[in-house]
Amino acid sequence: MNVSIPGYNDKELEEKITRVVEEFVMSFVKSVRGSVSAEHGVGLQKTSFLEYSKSKPMIEYMQRIKNVFDPNGIMNPYKVLPNQ
Repeated sequence: MNVSIPGYNDKELEEKITRVVEEFVMSFVKSVRGSVSAEHGVGLQKTSFLEYSKSKPMIEYMQRIKNVFDPNGIMNPYKVLPNQ
């Protein structure tokens, strides 16, 4: 999800609005047991929201599986799992 304000030229305010809207939307997603990711994964901007739709043990298992296939952490670092 990206928030933009066409024609508006205050990047700092736009970033603050984006954070508020993201928190609102992600909280709703969590409340309806939705998923934070989409067809392209979680990405860089949404790793902090991964726990909204995945349990801590699930994230740990995801990390373990990634470590099997990418033990050196060189494939898409920080783009799926937080704190790699």
